Amino acid sequence: MKRTIAALTAAATLALAPAANALPQRTYTATNPTTIGASCANPGDRGQTVDIVRSYFDGSAGTWTVSNYNDEPLPLTRTIKETKTKTWNVTAGLSFDVAKLVQFTFSTSYTNEQSYEVGEQIGPYNVAPGKTAVMQAGWIVSDFEGQETVCGADHTWQGAGNTFTATMPKERHVRVSTRDNIDWGA
Repeated sequence: MKRTIAALTAAATLALAPAANALPQRTYTATNPTTIGASCANPGDRGQTVDIVRSYFDGSAGTWTVSNYNDEPLPLTRTIKETKTKTWNVTAGLSFDVAKLVQFTFSTSYTNEQSYEVGEQIGPYNVAPGKTAVMQAGWIVSDFEGQETVCGADHTWQGAGNTFTATMPKERHVRVSTRDNIDWGA
């Protein structure tokens, strides 16, 4: 009897063990960052590729100009009077979360939405005597483009069409520039 149980246990273990040439388990997550041309394990697996097209400053939260005609530095501070929000956009309805794809690929600091709230204070930034300062509040924003991918029969990621573009804010940002005051009396 003991021999029979041992033989059955060994047979069951062999039957349940994966074959040496079995394919690795497929990745079924909806968001799967890939690189076209890179190797992949399972033909038919799906993924996405994404690239940053450009990053730029969007100063749409507000612009303020202050000139200092005094002999001492002048602190430049502004309070937000109206909520300003930067939201992301994407060109097409896709089967995965573009925000997660961007966060996995580049940085978790990219978000769907960022705001400056009413009552929030920006500054102080010192304006030197004899200078005019321009302060802009806004966001660092990136434009992305990408496409869905598929693992091909040659075990490399290939473009599968379904291209998309997206724009997402990365961080809130304040830009201050200065110049010499203009002498309006001359």
